[in-house]
Amino acid sequence: MTIYLSEARGYGVDRVGQILSVGSIGLLAGNFTGGWLTDRWSRKRTLIAALVLNALGFSALAFHFESGWFYALFLAVGYFGSGMYSPAANTVVADLAPEDIRPFAYTVNYVCVNLGMGLGPLLAGFLAAYSYNWIFVGDVATSLVCAGLIAIGVGETLRRSKGDAATRSGRTRSYGKVWLGHPIVLIFCLSFFFLIGPLMGLEYAVPLLVKTVFMAPLAFVGVIYTINAACILSLSFLIEKLIRERNEYLMMVVSGLFWTAGLIILLSGFSVVALMVCTVVWTIGEIIASILVPSFIAKRVAPAVKGRFMALNDIVRSFAGVVCPVGLGLIWSNLGVTWVLAVLAGLPAAGVLCYLAMLVFTARSRGARSAAPLAVET
Repeated sequence: MTIYLSEARGYGVDRVGQILSVGSIGLLAGNFTGGWLTDRWSRKRTLIAALVLNALGFSALAFHFESGWFYALFLAVGYFGSGMYSPAANTVVADLAPEDIRPFAYTVNYVCVNLGMGLGPLLAGFLAAYSYNWIFVGDVATSLVCAGLIAIGVGETLRRSKGDAATRSGRTRSYGKVWLGHPIVLIFCLSFFFLIGPLMGLEYAVPLLVKTVFMAPLAFVGVIYTINAACILSLSFLIEKLIRERNEYLMMVVSGLFWTAGLIILLSGFSVVALMVCTVVWTIGEIIASILVPSFIAKRVAPAVKGRFMALNDIVRSFAGVVCPVGLGLIWSNLGVTWVLAVLAGLPAAGVLCYLAMLVFTARSRGARSAAPLAVET
């Protein structure tokens, strides 16, 4: 979108940034709406509606408009569909996969998403060489094909029972009441910001580091993304097997430690080589967290509110995608690149402390509950 808006539509870099920022609001709004519709309406129909909205928004971007705000509007519509899709998709996986294989199911989903994210830009490069319009044709076609496959191949997984008062009450409660009703899950998801924030920050920082700091060819940006994708494709199933049935809080601490270690390697090495090595290390942390968070939610909340908690996971991710680039840009401008890398390393370190505190708290709570019958007997 950055290249398309600047080269094909002639907008300056500052205006392109404004259009992309306004469009990104649609992603957050879509997360909220998708979670609500997933619980209140239908998992399957939410998925289909999300894909149709995504196709409508992106199809309009192919046309020429006099005002750049039309591009922001239609980008927001496309992103709104993208934001709706993820909570519904994660909830469907939770509905269909038994608890003992659910982390494996989320691993399959995670690998497939990253495979698409790796192949999509590669294909888009070839299409753009012929015509930018073919990129939007491809976006619309893949969204509609996906919607058709879901319509044909996925059944409705939300089972409504009119006599079940708890289920009915769960569907009608507001976001705030649902989230506050599960405080541990709420804190677990909010703490995820410290582990997803560095990823969003690196998406902003890596191209600038390669081009303006390390003075390396821009091709190295592609190399970094390739290393990340290769690690995800080759290590995800092995990591899922290693962390299966282990304490989730402890594994999130491990995830944060990998993130912190990787970013310390970059901060201390401060070179393209250090950037490539650090990518391997922090990608392990990314894999662990990406598998565990939806699995944790699916295990601990009722089906009637599952969509809104899956939406919380995506809202945290989308929020990090908005605030981290802006915040790091201000730090870079005022304090320099070293402070940017220090903040990136500090975020997962804070996440380690959050999940360590949850680990200690839950361990003490279990100890108190197991000791309670003994005290009564005595």
